Amino acid sequence: MIIVEDVVYRYDPLSEHAPPALAGVSLAIPDGTFLAVIGPNGSGKSTLGRCLNGLLRPTHGRVVVDGLDTAHHATEWDVRRRVGMMFQNPDNQLVSTTVEREIAFGLENLGLPTPDIRDRVDWALDRFHLAPYRLHPPHRLSGGQKQRLAIAAVVAMRPRHLVCDEPTTLLDPHGRQDVFALIARLCHDDGMTVVYITQFPDEAADADRVVLMAGGRVVEDRPPGALFCQTSLLTRHGLSVPLAAQVGSALRARGVPIPSDVIRPAGLLDALHRWPPVSVAPPQQATDRKPSLSSPALARPQVELSGVTHVYQAGTALASTALNGIDLRVAPGECVALIGPNGSGKSTLIQHLNGLLHPTSGRVMIDGTDLRSRGVDLRAIRQRVGLVFQFPEAQLFEETVYDDVAFGPRNAGLPEAEVSRRVREALDLVELDLSGYASRLPFSLSGGEKRRVAIAGVLAMQPRLLALDEPTAGLDPRGVRQMEGILKELHGSGGTIVLISHDMDLVGRLAERVVVLDRGRVIADDRPETIFTDDSLLASVDLGAPGLVRLLTALRHAGYPVNTAVFDVETAAEEIRRILDCGLVIHGMDGFPLARE
Repeated sequence: MIIVEDVVYRYDPLSEHAPPALAGVSLAIPDGTFLAVIGPNGSGKSTLGRCLNGLLRPTHGRVVVDGLDTAHHATEWDVRRRVGMMFQNPDNQLVSTTVEREIAFGLENLGLPTPDIRDRVDWALDRFHLAPYRLHPPHRLSGGQKQRLAIAAVVAMRPRHLVCDEPTTLLDPHGRQDVFALIARLCHDDGMTVVYITQFPDEAADADRVVLMAGGRVVEDRPPGALFCQTSLLTRHGLSVPLAAQVGSALRARGVPIPSDVIRPAGLLDALHRWPPVSVAPPQQATDRKPSLSSPALARPQVELSGVTHVYQAGTALASTALNGIDLRVAPGECVALIGPNGSGKSTLIQHLNGLLHPTSGRVMIDGTDLRSRGVDLRAIRQRVGLVFQFPEAQLFEETVYDDVAFGPRNAGLPEAEVSRRVREALDLVELDLSGYASRLPFSLSGGEKRRVAIAGVLAMQPRLLALDEPTAGLDPRGVRQMEGILKELHGSGGTIVLISHDMDLVGRLAERVVVLDRGRVIADDRPETIFTDDSLLASVDLGAPGLVRLLTALRHAGYPVNTAVFDVETAAEEIRRILDCGLVIHGMDGFPLARE
């Protein structure tokens, strides 16, 4: 059992003016509990997680694990054997030279016999789909693959308690479901205690209890159904409810009597039993988006990749082909999303757009300029093409938030008055208050706040093309909405966006085109309505459709002729209401197919 008693934690114990990261947290977590922890960025979730296994010792109060006080040096080793920890950024816990050595590292430190180590390493490689990368160095893996490896290394040690700090954030949809299901089974089948920090309400909906944190305190501690029906409370803290609950709320506003405690898709569909499927012609799938702007007949593209291949460590035994003959055009003003399974080459591709990487073969053109041509001014290219990395820490380096955001404009030689204006506007765009954040150390911020500062630093350069690698990973729901608003505003003003994301709902709402990558190749390039209703295509690359598409598809399979190519909740509710208005009698609908969220 884990007991948290009135825990206060200050990162700077000498500063009484800065608010503590934890401000009197008390919890009791019985053995075998699946406890989800949600809350806005900066609420203290990650700090709490680090206190549970003794990585941080409380400034005040205490944490007791199976009777062992985490603050005592004598029990430190035993506490950390009992409490495994998975971090938000997998780079923070990868230390070995190959994937199999990484998994074996912790097992060797536990002193297990060599045959047992081999068995557990083989099990972890197979269970987390890492067997093809057994001898790869971890730093050559994609972000999602690194996350799988970090999870595998911890789970292979079989701790009694497991603290997960947003472990599925960087995974593709199939990988997210797979990893979450495995962690849930470790709890429910093996009796492992799981403390699961997440920004995905649909994951928290499957926990035994959900703790809501804000301002370093526990605001609520309830079962999922009791917490997620408190929409106003969650909204006040910048959070959202599970997708099924959002649709249920929108339907209630339209007179459909969906119970307020419905938080899962199956429950939502159960609540619709009173409404019969009807025999009317299926609607045409929506086609109200802009036509593709990548037609050869249109003006010169802003981005043009021709036969681009990129091989890491070319000419060595560890050569790995990340891109293989990529042809891609992006017109000025387009919003193009790149999707695909982890390791498909998405991150490698966008790093070619401003010359951070150069192709092994092929050509990259930006505004008609070949980035490998003699005398090309890459500095000017990088002012026009802004790149937001997958991990914000990779581009934060100054001593204050203000200086970090100001670095690019200053480097461009702008007057200080213009630099100040751009910093203020960029921080406003990402909703970080200048007075509250300007003098703060970037590395003292939460993961979500770091991401927003990193994005502000790019926006301050006012790029004509913005390429983003998982920009909403680690953001709370309010932050996701803010980011979506920023990208819509930029796109609406004529800016070009190339977006990598595993958030298929976000892709559906934002993108005009969706480019699907697999094993370094483009296997599809079409509108979201076409891509996300092609079940065979999505299955071939282990990708899932947006949650709303899956929900509406389940209804359609049950006999309701709804349009499934819908990407926002209000439109989905209108579509369901339209069909329900045709109902005449009540029929049961047991057995409808529904993919798990």
